[in-house]
Amino acid sequence: MKVIKRIVALAAVLTLTVGMISTVSAASWRTYLGLNKGWYEGAGGKISTSSSGFTADLNKQIGWGGVWGGQAGYKTKIKKGNTYTVKFNISSSKINKYVYIKVGDDKGKKMNWAKWVDCKKGKTVSVSETFTAKYNGNEVAFGFGGDYGDRKGVSTDEDASYRYSIAPNKKLDSRLGKDSSVYTTKIKVTGFSISSGGSSGGSVSNSNGTVGDSGNTASSDGTVSDGSSGGTVATADSTDSTVSTGDYDVLYFAGAAVIAAAAIVVFARKRRSE
Repeated sequence: MKVIKRIVALAAVLTLTVGMISTVSAASWRTYLGLNKGWYEGAGGKISTSSSGFTADLNKQIGWGGVWGGQAGYKTKIKKGNTYTVKFNISSSKINKYVYIKVGDDKGKKMNWAKWVDCKKGKTVSVSETFTAKYNGNEVAFGFGGDYGDRKGVSTDEDASYRYSIAPNKKLDSRLGKDSSVYTTKIKVTGFSISSGGSSGGSVSNSNGTVGDSGNTASSDGTVSDGSSGGTVATADSTDSTVSTGDYDVLYFAGAAVIAAAAIVVFARKRRSE
């Protein structure tokens, strides 16, 4: 009987710990779709997230208000002077689509690293790149709204000039042809991780447990990147949801689970003594 109760207590520990860790990991993404918020130029559809990526089902339109008309941001701490490796796989299901990824400073005003990824219809692009942070930051941002290279000078699109300066071409999504802003597609990111080798070596993983390599990594095919500090890089002001629980230490929650399990064991012993 004692063995059974101990097994039950252990199962409770594992269930509670896994549940708490999963909540932390899955809740590290913020998302935004402009059309869903009443901005007719923005992307429209729905977004689902996981600890290692997201799926943006743009089943209403990709829009034409620039990449930040549809966005997802992974909340994490970027420390000035540290070297980071960003890895992920990305695809577009129905159309050729440019997606923009950046790591800015705390306010999104200055650049640590940025990249355009050319997602060919139905193909998966694997990205693995390393940069050294010049500023403290708090997010890896993905912009996947329809962008036609015409947002420069728009006051609400603060990083347009910079991102166009490193764009692979001037056309961007206008290559899709007439009325392409109402096209639909599904942008899928999997295997996402951002890891830090610190300022003097070693490798630390992000909350999904994937450890990346430090040091220089070559760019993947179909991508254009830049690690300079110039330009202004700010995302749209509005968000569908901001669920930044990724800053909490997973060990904190594991500790809470152990305390809860201890309470279960104490209760079981009390029942026996009665």
